[in-house]
Amino acid sequence: MPAPGSEFLLDVDTVIYALGTTANPIIAQTTPGLKVNKWGYIEIDEHTRMTSVGGVFAGGDIVTGAATVILAMGAGKLAARGMLEYMTASTARSV
Repeated sequence: MPAPGSEFLLDVDTVIYALGTTANPIIAQTTPGLKVNKWGYIEIDEHTRMTSVGGVFAGGDIVTGAATVILAMGAGKLAARGMLEYMTASTARSV
């Protein structure tokens, strides 16, 4: 049962659901500049995990194809590290 007051609506342009074992083509179709490979999986910088869209990071099945939860969790950790480096560098540039 939902907790009272815990539900809310979000005004969004696109919703991308993560179901199944193949890449959802709507990701590339709705994200200008996002590079994907011939199978529709997102291409990333292997060091930073950043996509071809600055400030957008990816990991897990949408990058590698179907894999284990453990690998997806590891990819999330690496992407978080890349995000921190990106934000730290962005902050240093704006000072």
